[in-house]
Amino acid sequence: DSKLREDLERMKKIRAHRGMRHYWGLRVRGQHTKTTGRRGRTVGVSKKK
Repeated sequence: DSKLREDLERMKKIRAHRGMRHYWGLRVRGQHTKTTGRRGRTVGVSKKK
């Protein structure tokens, strides 16, 4: 829908918090993002012998 895209562009342009979240590809509606919605390589820690 073009209206939705225009709204997002407007939010990005005025540097609104929601707009920046969209720009960074993060959750917008206040969800926690520490553990959920992970993608890409997993970063592990090597075990001590």
